Amino acid sequence: MMFLALAGTFANAQTNDFSNTAMLGIGTPILDNGIGFHIGYNPSLSVHEYFAVEGQLSYFYTKVTGSFLSGDTGVVHSVNALVGPRVYFTSQDAKVRPYISALVGGLYNNEIMDRIDDAPEFGLGFSGGAYVNVNQFTFGLSYDMPGNVILKAGYTF
Repeated sequence: MMFLALAGTFANAQTNDFSNTAMLGIGTPILDNGIGFHIGYNPSLSVHEYFAVEGQLSYFYTKVTGSFLSGDTGVVHSVNALVGPRVYFTSQDAKVRPYISALVGGLYNNEIMDRIDDAPEFGLGFSGGAYVNVNQFTFGLSYDMPGNVILKAGYTF
């Protein structure tokens, strides 16, 4: 992630191939009842007209109102630090640019269910989704580990 930020600083000084996107989202866990809030930062470095390398640093807060297996209630805090490809379906000159991304990396997950704080987990993180960039605004739907479907909106600067 630090590499992308540094590379982007140098790339941004040379051309407009580097971008930063601030994302907000609302989501739900796949197996549990509940709702969550996503906040993320996605730097990307364009390496071809239709291909970019993207990073994601994100936090997802989930309020679980009923766990699938136990029925417990509580909160889940998840942090992802990911990197991977972004593939565009239109050229750089298009005002509307749909794309997909598949990012992998590290995940930190902490669950507090029925006031019992489970041991935090470190593991493999993933985020995959379909998005559309309209001018500088981004909208999309993603699946982020540890099992959340998130509707996201963001601004690219």
